Amino acid sequence: MTIRLSASTKFMAAGILLSLGWFVLESCDCDTTGFYYDDFWVACVAGKPTLMASSGSSVSTVSTGPLADFSPANYDCKKDSNSPPRPRASAPADLPPGTSSGPSPVAGRPHATPAAAAYLPQQLRLLPFLPYVPPSATPTCDSSFPDVLQTDQLEGLLTRITTCPFAIKITIPMVPLPLQVAVTPDGSTALVTSFNSALNFVNLATNTVSFTLMTDPSINPDGIAISPDGTRAYITSFNTNGGVSVVELASRAIIATIPTNAFPQGVEITPDGSQLWVTYPLGASVDIFDTLTNTHVTGLNIGQSVDVAFNSTGTHAYITSSGTGSGLVTEIDTSTYKTLNTYAVGSQPVDISISYADQFLVVNNYGEGSVSVIDLGKNAVVTTQLGGNSTPTGISWVH
Repeated sequence: MTIRLSASTKFMAAGILLSLGWFVLESCDCDTTGFYYDDFWVACVAGKPTLMASSGSSVSTVSTGPLADFSPANYDCKKDSNSPPRPRASAPADLPPGTSSGPSPVAGRPHATPAAAAYLPQQLRLLPFLPYVPPSATPTCDSSFPDVLQTDQLEGLLTRITTCPFAIKITIPMVPLPLQVAVTPDGSTALVTSFNSALNFVNLATNTVSFTLMTDPSINPDGIAISPDGTRAYITSFNTNGGVSVVELASRAIIATIPTNAFPQGVEITPDGSQLWVTYPLGASVDIFDTLTNTHVTGLNIGQSVDVAFNSTGTHAYITSSGTGSGLVTEIDTSTYKTLNTYAVGSQPVDISISYADQFLVVNNYGEGSVSVIDLGKNAVVTTQLGGNSTPTGISWVH
């Protein structure tokens, strides 16, 4: 399941949406190292939240904004000790966390450093610190609030939903049995896998299917991941043959197939684009592949794995699994592949998402209809039953 975290301007309130195949689209005015507050820039400088006034390419430190309500105590920089201030003019050139810095999980491998033009920072952003939510403030709806894309497997539809207010904007017919959805880094196209041997390309400006890539009948597309530079998509085939199809997005054609074990489902790409991590809900491992050579790097002995989430720098991976008979999230050091920690969550955990500041993990427990929240700072897990016949699958963060 593809998960994204988004940030908004001025003030934020975080909420979680639970359904199948969610993906957030959003427009905001922020950067990996801070965000705009009124006409000012909030950044972590020397470990302390600082308000900066920006003009052209210059910035200056100020003590308060026009509303005189800026308080450093409302911000948490513990997860971001080296965040230089950025003027407004430079924000669009920044890359998402991990694309140009941080250790590479493969010794001797160069980092994937795609051109900045491939990104629209206004669309999908990660904050390096916790958001500021004004006391007793209720966000009002505006046009910058995100849309959500949701697959409807049984009806064969992709639904686009506005989030403020919640309403269906449009439903778009897909090849039958659509499963997962991902959006290209430039925000222009949604890619939707269909189990009935297809990959749907959806133009998000017109909300229409612009192209349908029909695969060989031996391929049953399920999981999907898009490379950080937006040039390739990786599609798992959930059947006994297995395999990951490598799709070149410019030509909209399959250019390679990576052999895997039977029934690969989830696929996630590291923030630097160097590796694919593939899960097997019916198998006994997590496989890791080099995207430069499409070769197998190593396997992790984690049974019945479903989803993977990486922290913003790509140094830690978090994997949901049920291989021990109970629900677990396993934390892995991506440079050594060693297990750092395990967290007991609910039955049959599936989707996992990491929140602001790499502090919280949210896990859907499909088997018991609950959601577990892991506080990485406190090393604590809280599991909440949703009640009724809930079977949560899919997570999106909206402001």
